[in-house]
Order: sequence, then C-alpha cells, then structure tokens
Amino acid sequence: MRQSFKGFTTKFAKARFSYLFSSIILLFMLRPFLEGFTALRNITKIFIWFILISCGLAVSDTKRQRGIFLGIVVLAILTDFLDMFLPDAAIRLVPNIVGVIVFSYIVAVIFLYLIRQEEATADMIMAAASEYMLIGIMFSYIYSLIEAVHPGSFNLQSSQGDPSVFLYFSFVTLTTAGYGDILPVSVPARSFAILEQVTGQLFVAVAVARLVGLYTSQKKN
Repeated sequence: MRQSFKGFTTKFAKARFSYLFSSIILLFMLRPFLEGFTALRNITKIFIWFILISCGLAVSDTKRQRGIFLGIVVLAILTDFLDMFLPDAAIRLVPNIVGVIVFSYIVAVIFLYLIRQEEATADMIMAAASEYMLIGIMFSYIYSLIEAVHPGSFNLQSSQGDPSVFLYFSFVTLTTAGYGDILPVSVPARSFAILEQVTGQLFVAVAVARLVGLYTSQKKN
C-alpha cells in the first residue's frame, strides 16, 4: 500500500505541469505573509512572473516555443516595471493589455494540449488543474483592464487598481462563491463576470467528462 502511494505521488511530482500548479498555489499561500516586506501590488506581480516562467517550462517542447515564452516573460516584466516606476492611469493600461493577451495565449495552448491527449495521465490532471487556475488569473487582468478604462466599474472600497483585488474577485466569481463584498457595476464588468462563471462551470464539467472518458477507455483496452 505504501509503495503504491509512493508511486502515485512520484508520478505527480515528475509531471511537468506540477511545477506550474505549485507556483500558482504559492501565489495564494505565501503572498499574504510577504505583504509586510514590500507593497502587496509588487508581490503579486513577482509571483505572476514565476507563474509565467513555470508556464514556459510546462508547455515548451521546442527551442522555438521556449524562445516565444522567454519573449513573453520579458515583455510582461518590462511592462510591470513600467507600471511600477511610472504610475499613470494611461500607462497602467499597457501591463493589463499585455496580461490579457499573454494569459489568453497560455490558456489556449494548455487547452489544446488537453484535448489532444489520448490517455488520462498525472500530467494531464495537473494540466487541467493549472488551466482552471490560469482562467482565474486571465479574468483578473480583464477586470483590471475594465476598471482602468471605465473607472467605477466595480464598487471597490479601497486599493483601487491593486491586482490582488481583481485576483480575489476573479476566483470568487470563477468558483461562484459570490461573497458580495465586491460587485460588478458597469455593463462590461457584469458581462465578463457572467462569462467567467459560465466558463468555470463548463470547464469543470468538460474536464471531468474528458478524464473519465479516457480512463474508461484505458480500462477497456
């Protein structure tokens, strides 16, 4: 029993998407405790950089793909530095736009990876878990962009423009928890909130059905 459990955990540890999923979990586990060392806004960005690097390691199979992701990481970091040192409303649009594009691309790449798999493996399970979390991060950039373009789109009490606020709201929306402390007010904000809720529910249903179908097919063969 102990050996089978050890083998099970070893498979997950060796799965290339395990590092990506772990880096996303660390964002939520460690970030609050590091708040006192620097601005929470900057801490969130630093964790996002590590997530982008983990994405590159997980989905890059060729030198060309690694080069593309290296360019993506450099672009994201440069735009974040621009936002840090030149805090202007117009400049803040740039990292938000880049974030939406980058994470939309990553979500699409991992989704294509999932639908191409013919076996239910530990790597596929970790990829599906990572994809779900990345959808939440992607929508947080969308909400931040909406607020930057249309101020007052959310009834924010404080920390206006802080990415951690939109990250929190995004995952509350994705999981349909709906605590009600932050509400979408404008039409674009409400529309994307609905879209994220539907996306989250559909992804879970489709991912589970896909994994069960592949597992059943493997058992029959």
